[in-house]
Amino acid sequence: QKSANYEIKGTIKGLKNVDVYLAHYFGSTQQVIKDTARVNDQGQFTFQGKEDLPKGLYLVSFSGTKYLDLIIGSDHFSFETDTLDVVSNMKVKGSEENAAFYTFQQEMNKEYRAMQSMSDAKQMDAIRKRIIAYQKDWMIKNHSLFVSKLIKATFEPEIPAYKNPVKNAADSAALYKFQFNFYKKHYFDNLDLNDDRFIRSPFLQRKLEKYFEDLVVQESDSISKDADALLAKIKQTDVRKYVIYKIASTYENHNIVGTDGAFVHIAEKYYLGEPKLWDTTTVRKMKERLLVIKPLVIGKKIPEMVLTDPNGKRLLLSTVPKDYTVVFIYDPECSHCKEETPKLLQQESFFKEKNIGVFAASIVRDKDMWQKFITEFKIQSWYNGIDVHLNPKSGVEEYYTDFKNTFDVYATPVIYILDKSKRIIGKRIPADKIQDFINFYERKK
Repeated sequence: QKSANYEIKGTIKGLKNVDVYLAHYFGSTQQVIKDTARVNDQGQFTFQGKEDLPKGLYLVSFSGTKYLDLIIGSDHFSFETDTLDVVSNMKVKGSEENAAFYTFQQEMNKEYRAMQSMSDAKQMDAIRKRIIAYQKDWMIKNHSLFVSKLIKATFEPEIPAYKNPVKNAADSAALYKFQFNFYKKHYFDNLDLNDDRFIRSPFLQRKLEKYFEDLVVQESDSISKDADALLAKIKQTDVRKYVIYKIASTYENHNIVGTDGAFVHIAEKYYLGEPKLWDTTTVRKMKERLLVIKPLVIGKKIPEMVLTDPNGKRLLLSTVPKDYTVVFIYDPECSHCKEETPKLLQQESFFKEKNIGVFAASIVRDKDMWQKFITEFKIQSWYNGIDVHLNPKSGVEEYYTDFKNTFDVYATPVIYILDKSKRIIGKRIPADKIQDFINFYERKK
């Protein structure tokens, strides 16, 4: 009989006759369960299996929301602890990684508790220095272990002293610029970007999110440039795929207007440009997604929309004679559409002042339902249209508009804001934020 490829024996005093779960982190927001075990009435249990566990930071979940962390590097070890204080009572056998991990945590907890009981500044400073000294010594002693990489990843870059004098506002600005640029340049220094074990930890995702939220200018060109610089450092296949996916998914439908071009850049360069990284289905779906979203990025002229107005006449989006056009694509039966419509109507005076027209397109091709919606919400002053067209020769009703693939309508309502030339300046703006958006846009011009 083949022996187990992993066997992790645990004892947690205070637990009995319950299930516990072994899961690895997948980023900071997901956990993937790899095994389940039953705790006996002495608090003992065993995780055991014949497949290798992927290396990384794991958690053992018990008693609902309680858990403890374990590093899976060695697949045969045991641990013992207590529900009253998991960290302080932890004892590990057979795993140098976890023994070092919990020794570090126990020491830090002891020092932090000592600091909390202090009120004297000098004594607190002495403890801080002791903590720093311990951490440096611990890192040297455990430099060959993955746990040292994990701990190091939590450290911020140390910014060197600024050598120039700071005497005025200009000097202060120069100091801030120096500190910001150094911090951004060295932000990932303490995290090994080519160690795939970091995918199975919270740290890589957290670092990525903070970097792109706080340190990268939220414009497509800046995002693309910084993404390229980061990915140039990452050669390990699984980490590279993870980072590419995280950046692309962040900017595909981002809440900041004008960042969709970054998604197009990432998709073209790293999905279509590096097809060997992905399966054929992923590449095909990305190609299909690009066909939809690329014509709709900020700054592009919106595709023509040909509808029929309530009088049976042709209605073209391109001919709306306004300085701005709010394109409101809705479903007459959609409850959210019914909530957003009054919010648009409440801005009628602002729309008139700014010469804004509302081009309202029903995705439902039911004339009675459409007409009822127009009457019920009193939107006769809008440019109302439906995609139902009578063929003059056959008399048969025809449909011209593919709302899903031409205007990226996967849920309603969808709002686009266009300038006088019908170029997209805003998309998916909440109805009650349009006034703020237009004012912001005009200040930026």
